[in-house]
Amino acid sequence: MEDISKWPIEKREEYLKKVFEEKMGRTLNLENPRTFSEMMQWVKLYYHDPEMTRCVDKVTFKDYIREKLGENYTARIYEVWEAPEEVDLKNIPEQCAVKSNCCSDGVNILLVPDKSKIDMNKMEKEIKENWFDRRKLHTNSFANYYYDVKPKVYVEEFLKESDDYDVLCFHGEPKFIYTKTEHFNDGINREVGYPVSFYTTDWKYIDAKYKGYPTREDIKKPVHLEEMLEVSRKLSKDFPFVRVDFFENAGKLYVAEMSFTAWAGLRPYEPESLDDEMGRWLDIVHTAKPEYVHRS
Repeated sequence: MEDISKWPIEKREEYLKKVFEEKMGRTLNLENPRTFSEMMQWVKLYYHDPEMTRCVDKVTFKDYIREKLGENYTARIYEVWEAPEEVDLKNIPEQCAVKSNCCSDGVNILLVPDKSKIDMNKMEKEIKENWFDRRKLHTNSFANYYYDVKPKVYVEEFLKESDDYDVLCFHGEPKFIYTKTEHFNDGINREVGYPVSFYTTDWKYIDAKYKGYPTREDIKKPVHLEEMLEVSRKLSKDFPFVRVDFFENAGKLYVAEMSFTAWAGLRPYEPESLDDEMGRWLDIVHTAKPEYVHRS
């Protein structure tokens, strides 16, 4: 498996154009991106604010959140392993979650509601062989802001599964929210087919979707909606675009992660006009901070 981060930019551009056409069904325009999805590819290739790297590393991300918001907005970390030989599942808490620091969308997550029911030898082998290999993680992708992330595995407190509330922010302003329901089934990640439902910031259902994903019109408004929006503004004000992901647990609001290219910009929208509208909100080529644009 090749390491994409080592490719020259010309090779990454060429290959990403092929991937985009295959996934989205149209030609990728990197010189004058018009849709949101095209702009996500532009960001992955050319835009690198060092704070983005800090935020996508799910260990250093917690420090970033603490600095911006104060304590208690993220799950508590018990331990961080920086190399395979450090991994020791025998000594993890009876309830916890074991996660990669550079994956997303439920990948490389081991939920441990009951340690006695986990095949420790099998999982420890999986973690040691695959979770530190940068060629198998987001560190080996087209997203340049992952290239400086060192793969780690961490153990954090177990928080009961709940719906995700993902706030899409453009130039510091939340524009809409999508919520992912039934993402996990008995602790196992459902990679596709779970409902992803779009709502306005005042919680009115939007008749739009990701192609191939069902939606629900009956999602209850989150208890902490106003706090989500307030926190999203604080966290997004320094970035052209960021998706701030939340969940609620035991009466508290938690920040789960921040994503700078939502679903890699490779999921078609229905209707396609939403992709156009989001592109107008972002207008990345004309609004990007020039000191963070690197085209070589």
